[in-house]
Amino acid sequence: MVVPGRSLGQVQLGLAPATAHLPTTPPNSTDGAMGKAWASWYGARPAHGAPTELDVYTAPPPGDDGSHRSVQVVRSTSPYFQLANGLHAGSNLRSIRAAYGALPLATTYSVPGGVRYLYDAGPKGIAFETNGKALDSKCTAVIVHLPKLAAKKFYVSMGQYLHGRTKPR
Repeated sequence: MVVPGRSLGQVQLGLAPATAHLPTTPPNSTDGAMGKAWASWYGARPAHGAPTELDVYTAPPPGDDGSHRSVQVVRSTSPYFQLANGLHAGSNLRSIRAAYGALPLATTYSVPGGVRYLYDAGPKGIAFETNGKALDSKCTAVIVHLPKLAAKKFYVSMGQYLHGRTKPR
């Protein structure tokens, strides 16, 4: 279950990585500097398509002296994780807009395979990455972040991280 602003599956936002219920296996890919880090875990490759992934961003919480980190953003490409309203990776933009209205386009970024468009319901702590702007565009990832967090600043590093890492083939 995805709970906007709180959790994606068992991964809890706002907690230290050691207590946030991250996967127990080492991440397949990481990148970090200055107390901030991205980590990715890849799922099994389906018969057709890319492996699913879970991406977690940790950073010092607002107001911290930099000595602690907390989970601030969680991104998943797996349709297994669903919101209470049924939205998940694979839903179309039409369904997302029916549930959340005309969300603002927060940013775009390149990933291997094309451009991604990120629509963010900032105050609710949920964002949707799509493969286009048309209503039939598919959601490629669901992103949960702390509510009212200025998430745009994380999206720059997310796009760079997703584009620069290598994935299993």
